[in-house]
Amino acid sequence: MTIDDEHRVLTEPLESVTKFFGALMIIAALVGGALFVFDSGMSFGGVPGIVCVTNPGAQYSSSNWNTPFVIARPGHSVSINGSLDVCADHPTLGEQTLSVVAALPAVLFWGGVLFLLWRMMLTARRNGPFTPRVAAAVRRLGWFIIIGSTTAAVVNLTAIDTLLTIMTKIDSPFPNLILVPLHLPVPILAGAALLTFARIIEAGAAMDAEIQATI
Repeated sequence: MTIDDEHRVLTEPLESVTKFFGALMIIAALVGGALFVFDSGMSFGGVPGIVCVTNPGAQYSSSNWNTPFVIARPGHSVSINGSLDVCADHPTLGEQTLSVVAALPAVLFWGGVLFLLWRMMLTARRNGPFTPRVAAAVRRLGWFIIIGSTTAAVVNLTAIDTLLTIMTKIDSPFPNLILVPLHLPVPILAGAALLTFARIIEAGAAMDAEIQATI
């Protein structure tokens, strides 16, 4: 078994899982792009499709359940299915854009995570697991998860708030931005764990360098 094979074993099964989900994301992006281009119901230039948005802070029987006080603007409809859903049958360009903006952060975030994971494992395979380069790759991934998840949550909820405000007649804006902290515990814990692991790898690399120097 070569050194590269040994390093490849160390990165499994994460490497195979990353490749699998990366392939799925690429296929989904190609299919979504094809539908966007060839399906006039989904394009900005053709007949606009239906744009719907769900208020994440208004589940049935919650304190934010204020559907009786929400009135749909002309060309829109409000439905109740355990949550507050608002749809635009003939959305404007702005509504379509906001719908894309609401969905795009999650796609970019997970795409970035998969890419950085792949780069990290490639670095570990080429240089070995306990090296400063691997520590830097792990630290980069940790900070990306922390900052990226926060940014994605803020952008997503801001776009949803704006869509709900445009589509309905309400006395005050939907305060969905207060839900941002609910999206962050797991990503922040994962990011902090990776930052800690990066320090451990650096310490291991320093110890290995000292051992090599004494031989």
